[in-house]
Amino acid sequence: MRDLRDKVAFITGGASGIGLGMTEAFLNAGMKVIVADLLEDHLDEMPPLAEPDRLVKFQLDVSDRTAMAEAAVKARACFGAVHVLCNNAGVGTAIPLDEAGYEEWDYVLRVNLGGVVNGIVNFVPLIKAHGQGGHVVNTGSIAGMLPAPAPHGIYATSKYAIRGLTDSLRLALGFHNIGVTLLAPGLTRSRGHEGARYRAAIERDGKAVPENPGAAAGASAGMPAIEVGEQVVEAIRYNRPYVFSHGEFRDELAAHFEEVLAALPGEQEIDPGRAAFEAERRALIAAARRAANSVH
Repeated sequence: MRDLRDKVAFITGGASGIGLGMTEAFLNAGMKVIVADLLEDHLDEMPPLAEPDRLVKFQLDVSDRTAMAEAAVKARACFGAVHVLCNNAGVGTAIPLDEAGYEEWDYVLRVNLGGVVNGIVNFVPLIKAHGQGGHVVNTGSIAGMLPAPAPHGIYATSKYAIRGLTDSLRLALGFHNIGVTLLAPGLTRSRGHEGARYRAAIERDGKAVPENPGAAAGASAGMPAIEVGEQVVEAIRYNRPYVFSHGEFRDELAAHFEEVLAALPGEQEIDPGRAAFEAERRALIAAARRAANSVH
């Protein structure tokens, strides 16, 4: 999708942080944008980036399947089509994964992973239907590439799952001229320190929840979100499978994957049936990868 002018993007969690950075970058590229966000005040506090004929905003809980289905209908009605889907909304928790109960696991996975699934189920058919091609961007994290310390383990679990989903989705959608990108950022300026408000709005139970002690750093120390958004624009234009926006992780990633490769056994005698099975699998993946890499 080299020419993004007047293409329509739908962004979840689009009123702040990385979502707002993508919104601004997309508008700068001449796109029309539909911003969905959980909190009405975040929507109201967005800077005046564009006129209503190019920017539409509405409230959405991505973990609510009925609401997401209604959002897809509403989004299509706004501009007639959706070309780019950005599954960006996400939450965290401060409870270590070895101490957490079902409540913590359910909350994070329902929003982070479930929200991406809900976006795919409801919006990918819209992109397929108009036949103009398109792109899906799923916001993962560097925590979906590298192990995380215990307080961030549930979050990392959700982001590792998004990584696998996104890599597989790219192979599936290439045949439909739809590109797919995994965004795996590091610390970015955001409003993640307001996580207790997100949880209260989603669960509606009025319970007090602990704040994530590391989230406040993102409010000031992180990369400016517009810089991440601009990298996403380039990834869509050139059909890149990954956006690693933060270069400081290069050595850690290299060491991590070297450790993974070092764990593989040496040469083995392989059963012919097993070898044939794996050869067929590789051929299917190779064909899907060729289609994915040819999206334009």
